[in-house]
Amino acid sequence: MNGPSNVGISRTALIAIVAIVVIVVIIGAVAAWYYSTISHKPPTAPSPTTVEFLTWWGPEDPQGLAWVAGNFSKYYPGYSVEYYSVPGAGGTNAKYVILGMLEAGKPPASFQAHFAPEVLSYVEIMPHGPADFVNFTSIAAQTGLLSKGVTEAVLAGMFNGTMFALPTNIHRGGMLYFNPQVLAEYGLPIPTTVEQLANETLYLASHGMTCIWIIPGGDGGWDQLNLWEYVFLGLAGEKYGPAQAAQLMNELLYGTLNLNDPAIASLINKTDQYFLLFTQYDCPGWQTMTWSSGLAYIIQGKAAFQVNGNWITEYAYIWYHTITYPATSPYTSWTNITLMEEPFPGTQGIYVLVIDSVAVPAYENPYESAAIKLAEFWDSYIGMEIWTSSGKGVIIWSNGTDFYPTPAQWFDYEQLISTPPNQFTIAPSDGGLFDDVFSNLNTYVSSLQQVGASYIPTFNSFLVSAEQETYNEWMAAVKLGLGYMGYPGHPFANYLPPWVNPTTYHYQPYTPWWQTSS
Repeated sequence: MNGPSNVGISRTALIAIVAIVVIVVIIGAVAAWYYSTISHKPPTAPSPTTVEFLTWWGPEDPQGLAWVAGNFSKYYPGYSVEYYSVPGAGGTNAKYVILGMLEAGKPPASFQAHFAPEVLSYVEIMPHGPADFVNFTSIAAQTGLLSKGVTEAVLAGMFNGTMFALPTNIHRGGMLYFNPQVLAEYGLPIPTTVEQLANETLYLASHGMTCIWIIPGGDGGWDQLNLWEYVFLGLAGEKYGPAQAAQLMNELLYGTLNLNDPAIASLINKTDQYFLLFTQYDCPGWQTMTWSSGLAYIIQGKAAFQVNGNWITEYAYIWYHTITYPATSPYTSWTNITLMEEPFPGTQGIYVLVIDSVAVPAYENPYESAAIKLAEFWDSYIGMEIWTSSGKGVIIWSNGTDFYPTPAQWFDYEQLISTPPNQFTIAPSDGGLFDDVFSNLNTYVSSLQQVGASYIPTFNSFLVSAEQETYNEWMAAVKLGLGYMGYPGHPFANYLPPWVNPTTYHYQPYTPWWQTSS
């Protein structure tokens, strides 16, 4: 797609990020740790048939990673994979190690990335843009992914027809996790609206419960962003219905959500208020807690609610030997369940995509061929079956069967293949945003919890800046011919940003809402 000549902002975005102290700490400490591990490798370079994969999964699913590695070598004799893990929820740390390595001209052979606009953060920073990454579009066509994958999931990681990664699984974001035994103890039903969730929170507090919500602070604001975005989506779903709510979230991801619109401004303010209500009842010690450690409180009946994606299901299965069940019949009548999931109240009918993938740089990468093989294997039906059999999300293929170890996974898969196209969106906290916007938003939403109501004007003002920066990032993508998710005639979630002509799919002039007269 042809577009206006806009200066790419990838390098300037990094400079802005570095200006924020918390990111300096992340980049410095984590990158130093990562490079120290590389420097202690044996002096002999790995074989071209051995591919490194940089990931943030290591602490979550070592068994699943080992299973993938073993089967990769089995299906591709002579090839192997070495994992390098940079811990941090949602890739909060790994993303900046990857960005640093790419800008330094020393890219990893392959790395984990969200199959979503996040990928463009890496493409834009490279000296030759799209040419510096493997274009997987033709491979996806050959393997059948383009025809047999769940359509909207495939379109989420395609930019004007180009794919820079191959997906490995689909997670479902925007899920509420709870222990139904806790609700039953207090005579409370499973909440289905945001207001009901708030009322149940206040009820539990009135009965002396002090650890009601798990909203950890040890993940750098990522958990806070999860909560805020799903309160927003839930309130939008209740007011406008699932299709319009999904579009509002997609507008947020494109930088086109009109925050000057009184209805949207009211929705944002209401979201802020509910966010502060829920965070008021966060567990003591939340500041250093992480999502994975906090999950134990739910399973043990020490806390009531946690918002996250269905990686909770995997972690509970592997580390706590706990099965997650959907809040559907017959499970809602069972009395022995300690972990249950449902779409966050108000978001029923909306599918929030969080898709992991393998990206492969084509720049200064002697292991490119082996890395492509790893991506192809992991993306294949058998590769995804192997991976998701460890509890890791669901497969992207539309012809799946119920081989999952938890009922929650099959529920999420059935909903994946039955959700209408215009009711899909992507989690802002997990790939929907460009990396710099994601990082800054984590910082501001974390401050909102810590400071309280007096911080709302500052936070809402930052949302305007975040939308402006998101729009600028997309304009840089337009310049590269990558200005929307999907391909001509098939935009993701049936939504085209207003700078794309719906007939020609070329750039058309657009004035963003903050530049128009109010």
